[in-house]
Amino acid sequence: MSSSNKRDYYEVLGVSKDASVDEIKLAYRRLAKRYHPDVNKEDPNAKEKFIEVQEAYEVLSDDQKRRNYDNFGFRGVDVDMSDIFQGGIPGIDEIFESFFGGFGGFGGFGGFGSGGTANRRAQRREVGQDIERILDISFKEAIFGVKKDVEIERYVPCSECDGTGAEDLSSIETCPECQGSGRYRKMTRSGFGTIIRESECPYCDGSGKTIKNKCHVCKGKKVVKQKKQIKGLEIPPGIENGVHLKAQGAGHIPSRDAIPGDLYLKIKVEQNENFIRRGNDLFTKVDVDVVTAILGGSIVVPTLNYKKEEIVEKELDIPPGTQFGTEFRIKNRGATYMRGRGRGDQYIVINIIIPKSTNKEQKELLQQFQELSNS
Repeated sequence: MSSSNKRDYYEVLGVSKDASVDEIKLAYRRLAKRYHPDVNKEDPNAKEKFIEVQEAYEVLSDDQKRRNYDNFGFRGVDVDMSDIFQGGIPGIDEIFESFFGGFGGFGGFGGFGSGGTANRRAQRREVGQDIERILDISFKEAIFGVKKDVEIERYVPCSECDGTGAEDLSSIETCPECQGSGRYRKMTRSGFGTIIRESECPYCDGSGKTIKNKCHVCKGKKVVKQKKQIKGLEIPPGIENGVHLKAQGAGHIPSRDAIPGDLYLKIKVEQNENFIRRGNDLFTKVDVDVVTAILGGSIVVPTLNYKKEEIVEKELDIPPGTQFGTEFRIKNRGATYMRGRGRGDQYIVINIIIPKSTNKEQKELLQQFQELSNS
């Protein structure tokens, strides 16, 4: 794909330009799973989208390449995806193997991917699917931090059958179609000769086993739904809207010896009418009457008290002749930096209110004021 036709790498992964390595990795995992040709067989453009995602991750996950891209754009990085994919598109389990230290398989119940034999799969531990949820918090909770109890539903191995899916062990039989290999071969003839296609056995889902009498609780699915409470989940001070928090091991568990998936909570911060957040700075719009703006005086503004962890009111002096749109800075009254020390600032933005109507006496005084101003 030529540079002129490429999309911005940050746009491809759906992350901001200041995204952390973990945020980039999480975005890549989701998109690779969505667009991998072995998984997404309905979208004819899945392969092109997958390569686009892979290329973006190849650059943004490398510190040096990312710096070059940020400074020089596509000219700063020379990514040839044909070299990366010389052996074809990697299997989905090979991709996620790099995230799980060599365990492979993005799991779920049966997993994804086309590569690997039954023996290879047996040497690996399954990895359960991740769970994604939205967690609503208030503006105050986002600013000062909070601990939350979260309840989720996840799949766990059925305790009745010990995760086998069978009513008893004698009901588990070798698959008659694949003879226990977990692979299925289909031969077709064409003008070029005989073509042999191998895939996961559809009769046993690649397990090499079939169940004669299924468990009466899980109906042969091997897993059941379970409610789980995560208590005291810590929301750090200064967290922003859209940030993902990870609860390791709180995802689905497809089998007894599987590695549990993780829980990702997307933070949704409730808007506050008194504060608009831009990065770690807060902006507060305050109405001031025209007389106070001209003569000067004091106004009351909402601000943050970190010692009491409250939103409080504070008097702010404004000088004579304050103009519309003037900003007054209150240092260290913004949001806490999540990656570092300190806080942002608060900016009080002045909005001057002009009366829509005046009485006779007010008009006379204003006219006198105008005459004195022009003399």
